[in-house]
Amino acid sequence: MALADISQLVNDLARDQGDVIASDARNRAIEAARLQYSADCPRPLVVDIAWPEGDWAPVPDGWTHGAWLVSAEYPVGRQPRELIEVAAYQTPNGWQLMAASPVPTGAVVRLSFMAGHELSATADTLPEHHRLPVAQYAAHLVCHQLATFYSAQRETSLGADASMTETRAREFAARAKELRAAYYAGVGVPDPFKAAAGGGASGAAAAAGVATWPRRNPRFGLVRRGGL
Repeated sequence: MALADISQLVNDLARDQGDVIASDARNRAIEAARLQYSADCPRPLVVDIAWPEGDWAPVPDGWTHGAWLVSAEYPVGRQPRELIEVAAYQTPNGWQLMAASPVPTGAVVRLSFMAGHELSATADTLPEHHRLPVAQYAAHLVCHQLATFYSAQRETSLGADASMTETRAREFAARAKELRAAYYAGVGVPDPFKAAAGGGASGAAAAAGVATWPRRNPRFGLVRRGGL
């Protein structure tokens, strides 16, 4: 299963010979990696739904927190495509879809949207070529925890022990940076830390790359008639 594979990869990439990091902390690192990957490389989904009576409809299967609409096509299959205006609206009972104009009851509406990835013992939507980068991001978090642990241990150590813990702290900190860089190189997304730092030409290029990612209103995912 993919989750077990990712867990093993994290163990391979972030060797913790002293068993400093508990298994639940590693699991949290993997979950954080899934969320980061979902933000950097969201999952495109296309779903046909039968519109219920009225202007409101439930969100489609696969909708996750942070998902947003790309387009809503009705009628389906025309060339050029016919798009209608639909918004994703959060209510006290969860997310719903709201049409700007009436849609016939039972009409098939084709929704294109972006959603988060799944990674569990029973579900996995990570592309195979991105499993290693996701594991690298989780391992970077684990190495960061190990660097923090050994940095704290240094304060209470003496002599050779202090030198050893300091060395371990530096090594894990360096390893964390390497793994983070490997993740962003692997998924082909600029590292926002480097972009924020503005380190020369590479920083400027990263900032421009981040600016090209799709943006949406945090409350509404509007799709207007006549184009994407």
